[in-house]
Amino acid sequence: MAGRPSGTSDGGACALVTSGLTAREVPEARQDIIDWASRTRGQGADRMRPGFANMVATNAVHADLYYVNRDMTALARTIGAGLDVYGLSRDDLPSEHGFLVWDAPAASNELPQTVSVAVLWFTYRGQVALTLMGSADAYRTWAAGFGPQAVRDARLITAGKLTLRGQATNLPVDQSDRPWGTLDLGDFEKTARTLLATWILMRQPAEERRALHQVEEVLPAKASAKRIARAGGDPTSPVRLITLRQSLRRDDAATTAESHAERVYRHRWIVRPHRVRQHYPSTGEHRTIWRGPYLVVPKGCEDAPIIGGERVNVLRR
Repeated sequence: MAGRPSGTSDGGACALVTSGLTAREVPEARQDIIDWASRTRGQGADRMRPGFANMVATNAVHADLYYVNRDMTALARTIGAGLDVYGLSRDDLPSEHGFLVWDAPAASNELPQTVSVAVLWFTYRGQVALTLMGSADAYRTWAAGFGPQAVRDARLITAGKLTLRGQATNLPVDQSDRPWGTLDLGDFEKTARTLLATWILMRQPAEERRALHQVEEVLPAKASAKRIARAGGDPTSPVRLITLRQSLRRDDAATTAESHAERVYRHRWIVRPHRVRQHYPSTGEHRTIWRGPYLVVPKGCEDAPIIGGERVNVLRR
């Protein structure tokens, strides 16, 4: 749509907000966060919580980079909403330090100016510490309604195309499973569910027949790489681009009455994430782990339809 800000997309309410970033721009977004930390020490959020800027910068420097496209974000939102319990181990995390950008809102229950589109995390004393980030365009638009001072104040939490919303509730690691309600996450619960589902999806084996996702590594554009190098950052850090597997995306042109009739009794289906006890012979111990989500593909059904009500909503584009 002509004239649309880079941080928005067509749709309604929360769906208007996006990160405004592509996968190749994630390294530069990370550098923007590091630069923000160096110029805002002792101001704004750092003044309210001393050391916040240093913490953000330190973890951004060490973070592995991830970008989750819109289809995968929708899948993570749906899977997250269906997780019966909260359970997280270190093995569920794709890395100890990470910076992840979603190309769509992580939750649908937030106002546009507070929608989370990115998260920075690190593990610390049995917890995962999270810093949530939103769209700078959406936040500036909201602040403009409160006058020039609000716009100036917005700069204190703006890092390039993102705004730093501050540290969210830490998530426990390597503890017993528990009901979501006991975590006392409030409005953050839906985002936390999407984040956990994103991690679970990313940690599933990328085996061709069963995986729901595919991963490729991309590097920053040349202009971004030069700017990162000038700022003292690492322009060679790859971004792991996580997308919905191509064979799962609906191709309306290829679906005819004849082809459907040929395959009507042959299906693939998705197994939802569930907790199981896994035995590790090397240590002789049992651990509770997430199994799934994954695709069940009976022999000869590689191109068969996927059955399951919620899958239609997730996979429709």
